[in-house]
Amino acid sequence: MRGGMANSQPGSKTEDGMKLVQRKNRTGQTKAIRRASRTPDAALGKAGIGLAVALLASWLGLGHSVSSASTEAAATNTPDTSGMVLIPAGKFWYGCNEKLDGDCDPDEQPGRWIDSPEFWIDRTEVTVEAFHSCAFASVCSTAGLRMPFWKDEERPSWAWACNWGKEGREKHPINCVDWNQARNYCEWAGKRLPSEEEWERAARGTGGWKYPWGNAGYGEASRVANIADETLAQEKPRWPAAEGYDDGFYATAPVGSFPAGSSPEGALDMMGNVWEWTSSWSDANLKYRVARGGSWANGPQLVRASNRYRFNPAYRGETFGFRCASR
Repeated sequence: MRGGMANSQPGSKTEDGMKLVQRKNRTGQTKAIRRASRTPDAALGKAGIGLAVALLASWLGLGHSVSSASTEAAATNTPDTSGMVLIPAGKFWYGCNEKLDGDCDPDEQPGRWIDSPEFWIDRTEVTVEAFHSCAFASVCSTAGLRMPFWKDEERPSWAWACNWGKEGREKHPINCVDWNQARNYCEWAGKRLPSEEEWERAARGTGGWKYPWGNAGYGEASRVANIADETLAQEKPRWPAAEGYDDGFYATAPVGSFPAGSSPEGALDMMGNVWEWTSSWSDANLKYRVARGGSWANGPQLVRASNRYRFNPAYRGETFGFRCASR
């Protein structure tokens, strides 16, 4: 593949990073984007400050222990809901809405009404800045955050797209993060990862919209999400992108950059920017976790409210991020 290897966006239907049920009659090989980072990679800190940081964190009450055997149940710490939106209890349409969405795959069917309890979800994806606070408290691991890991090997040609340690990306979503790193952050914050049902309810409201903002597609709506668009297609013409839509970003965007794409309750960036890890397993063998929402590297067919993908939880894609939830 010219210019290096494909990135971690779902492009080929291989064992890792695939639809829960294989797509049919869809082709198109993604091409890699290679671009060197224009900013230096900044380290978290100097090795010699370890003890001082630990003492300071302890004095400030920043440290929270995270057990490796912890479950996906709600954390016992009281979460700060100031940066969250409340999702009311009630029924909502889950899965494919065939009346509105002609892009559905078998794993999204049948669409149906299900009950959802009341819960809170982060208004935006977790930022680099927020994750830094957890790392400073010596709770969140920063291992691998500068290097994508995909299909059992590191991907240095995509390291430029990892936001950790890049000047000017503090408000961008933390990416190149695996499932356990996402889970641990949420627990440190007194929260948890949302289930995929909760994620979909927060993304589309109750009536089964195709997108958080309604049913107007990319190119019909205003700037509503960061997806593979004309900005990306100008440099990579063969990349599957939205025609007639330009969000103005080549890779990730600062969180909250698309208020017009808000969900009914006010959640932002539910479509695009980065795939979001959920707490849900995709399979009975407990091998893959479900991720939702699509990313900056995906075209319109993948960036829909009911679309579902599964990934190996050990992978750290440059298109992977997360947000947290709480009951």
